[in-house]
Amino acid sequence: MRFCLYVFLQGIILIKGWVHHPLKTVRFISMKHDHVCSNSHTSLSSYKSLLRSWTCIGVQEHIDWSKPYSAQLGDLPLVIWKHPAETNTFFSTINICPHMGSKLDNGIITPLGKLQCQYHGKEFDKNDQFGQVKLHEGKLFWALNPIHPSPPHIPYFNHPDYVHSFLELDMDAGLKDCALNSMDLRHPEYVHRMGFGSPIPATNIKNYLYPSRKGYADRVGLSFDYQSNPVMQQINQNFEPTHNFHMFIYPTFSWSRVTFQNKHLIVALNLLPLSPNKTRWYVTLIHNYSKTKIQKQVMKLLAMTIMKQDFVQMRMQHPENALKRARMFEQSFDDESVMLRLYKMLEDYEYPSADICAKAYHIGTYGSSKTSLCNEDTHTSCACPHKVPLKNDS
Repeated sequence: MRFCLYVFLQGIILIKGWVHHPLKTVRFISMKHDHVCSNSHTSLSSYKSLLRSWTCIGVQEHIDWSKPYSAQLGDLPLVIWKHPAETNTFFSTINICPHMGSKLDNGIITPLGKLQCQYHGKEFDKNDQFGQVKLHEGKLFWALNPIHPSPPHIPYFNHPDYVHSFLELDMDAGLKDCALNSMDLRHPEYVHRMGFGSPIPATNIKNYLYPSRKGYADRVGLSFDYQSNPVMQQINQNFEPTHNFHMFIYPTFSWSRVTFQNKHLIVALNLLPLSPNKTRWYVTLIHNYSKTKIQKQVMKLLAMTIMKQDFVQMRMQHPENALKRARMFEQSFDDESVMLRLYKMLEDYEYPSADICAKAYHIGTYGSSKTSLCNEDTHTSCACPHKVPLKNDS
């Protein structure tokens, strides 16, 4: 068990990647921010739009499917329900009734798999869907006109020699801060000094950039060796560093593999923006040791302990604004090439605000962004449904 604790404490916080296509490490002392201070305004049709990426919105085993399930993706309120007579058949729509604006997550699911609003009894089925829902590796994902057919895979998730478990924690920080934290090599010495953090720098650091997909680079990788602090070395009678491979996949997914004495720990992180400065972490632990029920609970407890140390730091992150963007990475350490590349990649991220979600709704429902420019005084000449006559007006 002590060995298991050691491996876990060495690796749980490092949510990183695999290796391919090496990048030359470059010394960076300062950066100009001419390209950072302006907003990117990523188009909804862009491959970089968050709404078009598979975003985790829940863990299957944590959801009661006898009733509708609500999820918040930025300012987009979603309601998801499962057909009671069909296996893994899910439907999703906006959690606002198109009749008189009631929330729908307090509705009931009929035997035919329809969602009935409890205000006036209006029913919703597959023809009323907004976006797509997919059950993938124990978690629920949502996307609008998704770029890829399925979410990224976690290595060894379905391997018979590995077990897995899930955790959730809301962080008081924006998605960008959480993404950067997941690839940061330096904070364990300070944030996790009561755990596995060590003042000994990581060694054999290599940075990786993967080939572009869909016309843009969507991932960065990192590998390194890490030595634990002396206390952990003595407890476990082990003085060898762990070998680590890490990856971040834009815009919301990160994973790591930590190897020690033929033992492997995979830690996957899915990020869900809840507000501009609040992000939910969905963490998946996968390992080929400590596989009994009690040992798995110990691993989860340790993971949550480490995550709460991150929680303290995330609360100290400054809210996103223009001044923060101007200051970020104005200075950096010598070995942060991959961090700078990730930060550049995250410039394309836009929080799903109510305005962006409303535009996505009009495009997704009516097939043209022109409807989002509708003026309430000109309903008769546009496709906007603001004034749909009732059938019984006569």
